Amino acid sequence: MTEEGFYSFSSQNSRELTEDDHEKLAKQTNISDFKQKKLEIEARKNWDKFYNRNKNNFFKDRNWSAEDLKIICPDIDFEKEISYLEAGCGVGNMLFPLVAEIPKLKLFAFDFSDNAVRLLEERAKELKLPVATSVVDLSIPSVSSPFDEQVDLATLIFVLSAIHPDKMQIAAENMRNLVKIGGSVVVRDYGINDHAMIRFGREARISDRFYVRQDGTRAYYFDLDELTGFFENSGFRCVRKEYLHRMTINHQKNLKAPRIFVQARFIREN
Repeated sequence: MTEEGFYSFSSQNSRELTEDDHEKLAKQTNISDFKQKKLEIEARKNWDKFYNRNKNNFFKDRNWSAEDLKIICPDIDFEKEISYLEAGCGVGNMLFPLVAEIPKLKLFAFDFSDNAVRLLEERAKELKLPVATSVVDLSIPSVSSPFDEQVDLATLIFVLSAIHPDKMQIAAENMRNLVKIGGSVVVRDYGINDHAMIRFGREARISDRFYVRQDGTRAYYFDLDELTGFFENSGFRCVRKEYLHRMTINHQKNLKAPRIFVQARFIREN
């Protein structure tokens, strides 16, 4: 698959499903309750296995990140020192390209995979970049930050979708402990009716819009208002929200895949 721009356009609506999409969704079936519980118990282990297997090689660095952040947060002066947290950092695919473009960032990062954090620390050491790191599970209630200060800006990039929907409110509340009053959280994640959601077959659906991949990791597909609600219920104000529409194209097979993502910015009010 080749990309033609990260997003073609943004809107307040997801895409309409085709008749073929409806037929594919109708064929999807739920996994057993036993397997659902097992996946929840083994969520950390499955992500640890993922990073142990793929190292730094699976996800590409998000080289669009600095330009997009400046568009989403036009009021932030990135020429000044800003404390920045990559929440659910993985191996730092957001953090490293971001600091290359915005060098005054004071860096913080956490993930709930020990292997991911270790790989990020190794890369940071090679680049001689100071990064405060921690292993944190956002789905567990917490009343404090693992760091010695709260940050000006945090990102959650394809992180919440890996958490069980019943625990997403907890994750949003935990982010409140990590960000200063007046600080921002920028979220980008999978959106409802995304092509990847339609492609899941039988025995992959956990619940509505929540699926398991073959490697045991999970993915949830958000309604934009639903995402906004989690943060507004946790003391944040939404200042921007949108669906991002992108088209990936396989020229050899003449196939088009309509990708849908959600994106939002929240400011902590209290």
